[in-house]
This record gives sequence, C-alpha cells and structure tokens, in this order.
Amino acid sequence: MTQAPPIKSDVSIGKPSVVKNLTDEIDLKKAMILDAHLIKTFRACEQKFNWFEELHVIGRGKMAAPGFGISMHTGIEFFRRSKMAGESFTSALSTGKAALIEAYNRNMPSENLQEVMVDDKRSLPNALRIYDGYCKHYEPFGYTFHYIEIPFALYIGQISGDVPGGTKDVIYVGIIDAVLEHRARVYVNDLKTTGWTLNENWLEGFRMDQGLIGYTVAAKELLGVDTQYALVHGIWVQKEPKTDKAKKIDDYFKSKEIYWQDEQLREWHRHTLLTAQRIEERRADGEWTMDFGQNCGAFGGCSYRALCAAPLGFRHRLIELDYEQAFWTPLEDERLQKMSALEI
Repeated sequence: MTQAPPIKSDVSIGKPSVVKNLTDEIDLKKAMILDAHLIKTFRACEQKFNWFEELHVIGRGKMAAPGFGISMHTGIEFFRRSKMAGESFTSALSTGKAALIEAYNRNMPSENLQEVMVDDKRSLPNALRIYDGYCKHYEPFGYTFHYIEIPFALYIGQISGDVPGGTKDVIYVGIIDAVLEHRARVYVNDLKTTGWTLNENWLEGFRMDQGLIGYTVAAKELLGVDTQYALVHGIWVQKEPKTDKAKKIDDYFKSKEIYWQDEQLREWHRHTLLTAQRIEERRADGEWTMDFGQNCGAFGGCSYRALCAAPLGFRHRLIELDYEQAFWTPLEDERLQKMSALEI
C-alpha cells in the first residue's frame, strides 16, 4: 500500500463552513433535506429511494467507482487550495498528491489496495497519473479561483406535509466544487470522472443535470456570485495505454461551458419542489413503485437489484446476508459510497 507523505499543516483537511440561508424558525428535524443524488434516485426508482433513505438499507462494503471519484476530487481540491494559498505549482502538486493518497486509502475497497490491482484503471498509480495530468493540463488556463469545495444548505420553499400547520420546509444541500474566473467570466465549476469516452454528447448531458444546475442556483443565492454559467471538467478514467497510438494524457480531459437563462433556473427550482412534494406523498401512502426497467441494469446494475428481484419472503434474509443499515448525514461525501455505482 502506498503511504501518503504528510500534508502541510497550512492546508486544512476539513470542509469550509456551510453557507446557508436558513432562518432560526426552521426546525431541521422536521424539514425535508434533499440533495442531487436523492432527487435523481427518486425520479429513477422510488423503491431504490425507499431502500436507502427510508429503510436505511445499504450494500456491504465500499464501492470502487465513487471511492475513486472522491479521491480524485480530494487531490484536486488540495492542489487548488494550495495554489490559492500562494504555493508554487510543484509544491501544490505534491500537497494534492498526498491528499489523494490519503483519500484513496480511506475510501477504496480493500481489494483495490492490493498490489495485484496495480494495472486496474482505478488503481492508485493510475489515479496519481490522471491527477498529475489534470493539474498540468489546466495550469496554462490561468484560472482564478474564488471559492473551492463549498458545502451549502439552500432553503427552497415549502410543500404540503403531515406536520402541524400542514406545510414542511425543504432544504437542498450539496457541495460546490469551485467558483472560478476565466477570461473575465465567472463559472461554477464541476468535476466529473467517468469511464465513458468523453465526447460532446456526454458533456452536453450536464445541461440538464440536477446537481450542476443546483450548484449554480446556490452560488447565486448564497455566495452572491453573479453568473449563469457553469464549466464542466470531464475526467476520463482509463488505465495507462500500452502503445504509442493510444490517447495521450491531455486527451483524458474535456471542458464544456453551459449557460442557463433565469427562467431555466426558476424551472429547476419548481421541479425540485415538485419532486419533494411527491416524496412526501409516497411517505404518506407508502406506495413506493419499482422501476422494472433500464435503471435496474444500468451502469453494471443497481445495488438493490438482487433485493428487488428476490421473492418477498426471502428479502429480509437477503438484507441480513448482503446489506447493512446506515444513516445519511447531509453534506458527507462518504455517503455516496453507499448510494450508487455511478462515478461522480
């Protein structure tokens, strides 16, 4: 196992304070707290949402794809913070590398930490190779970073609920990867690691991404950032090629600028509240529907597929054998380990 060199003490390993617009009258214990993953999960399959958020059932063990994404995010975060603090490129690169190694050893499944996995695309040597390539690829762009890895809690309104007064507050949470400036334009920046080939169609899909639009809304409302632009950084997760004809490391990174009009941001707000209302209705009637479709098999298969496919009388036993219970604490990245096999 590769050991991380010590991280410089002037670079905080913790997250910044949560930015929020919550009044003292809001009771967080009674409010509905949602993030992009929960919203996407409910829209894709209500029963998957039910397994995770209502019944707190999760698969045993850690998952490689989100663990790899978290590690890459961490390394890039510390690199950026170090640059903001005035460190040289070389020094910041070393600081980010140390943070990536520490995050990798903490978040990846045990099998990925074995020497036999050295040639895997999600091995630690390959993570460091991609991290190094990312930092060197974007260094000439001369980005100015205003915010890095900002957790937020955004009050987005009320829905009808089974509570005194008949309404329930809805709070949308998440973490903004960065707010940066480039060529006199301010962007909300989002990092996306993927095993899929980076092409225009893949990048264009983020124009309708629940998370990215939400980060932009939060940046405007909570940070006072005057922008309607986002900049996606796609990071291709692929093992090192064996021939000279394969893609060069610079081809592992693609950018996409996205713009939304104010009415489109308002539309996101409205549909997020509508989804929250439907979640509340399912909680009241208990009728969580299964997808019975492509979401069961997409991206290698839903982590709950075996559970949903099992006879009803055997599901309790299957939960005891292959699953465990865990409770989500909002704004903790590590919960993504339990939520989805998607890379983030």
